[in-house]
Amino acid sequence: MEGGRHVYYVLSSREHLLRHFPKGGVGAEIGVAEGNYSAEILASADPKELHLIDPWSHLESGSDLLQARSLLSEVDTKRDRAETFEAPPANAPGDAKYAAVAARFQGDPRVRLHRQYSYKAAEAFEDGSFDFVYLDGNHHYEFVLRDLEDYAAKLKPGGLLFGHDFFEDTFAQKERYGVIDAVGAFVKRSDFCFVLLTWEPFSTFCLARRLDGFAGAFLRNVFESDVQMIEIPDALAGSYQDKMYERRNGSRKRIPSFMNSLQFQLG
Repeated sequence: MEGGRHVYYVLSSREHLLRHFPKGGVGAEIGVAEGNYSAEILASADPKELHLIDPWSHLESGSDLLQARSLLSEVDTKRDRAETFEAPPANAPGDAKYAAVAARFQGDPRVRLHRQYSYKAAEAFEDGSFDFVYLDGNHHYEFVLRDLEDYAAKLKPGGLLFGHDFFEDTFAQKERYGVIDAVGAFVKRSDFCFVLLTWEPFSTFCLARRLDGFAGAFLRNVFESDVQMIEIPDALAGSYQDKMYERRNGSRKRIPSFMNSLQFQLG
């Protein structure tokens, strides 16, 4: 990918990106919730298959920041032993959401539901299965990195790996988001490069290991569209954050920034 020297900052949203996907792909969405983005994928990208992966449950015991590595290590041990993973614990709100999603997409032959934590569901898919994978699950560093690593292996060589909430602000810090750091670490360790970042609150990132196949066709479609694009060095991508200007009337204005300082205020 030309050495991964640049990334395109596109003045678009994750919903609009789907309009430029090649039709008939095989994809997966991690983190489904009520299925709103799933519906956007089905309508705009028109995939042949869409696998929806979500536990529709609480975070698993041991998934806090201090115990995450231990939990994922236990998952690896069970996987190596070919042990069956237990289903996520039942809970009334999650059960209701799962039932609503199942009803929402009932009768759509393209949809496959997988009620499981993404790091456990990964083993159910063969390597090279997907044209695209969308990540919007557990946003803590260890789990974002794990999803990136697990599902990168499930992509075809020209597949697209993209995800939500690539941003840094006071809210992200409070919630212990690790999306930017995890994506940065993954890019350094892998043969994937940045392709796009979107201009929107809670920016979406797009990665690919090569620009042929699905990812190449997608990028060509974006270039052929009316979407406005800004080319920046990919070294700046990890500096992305949302800064806020507080107006005199008390309202706040979002300013996307590639400056490193987290302590930034205008006015």
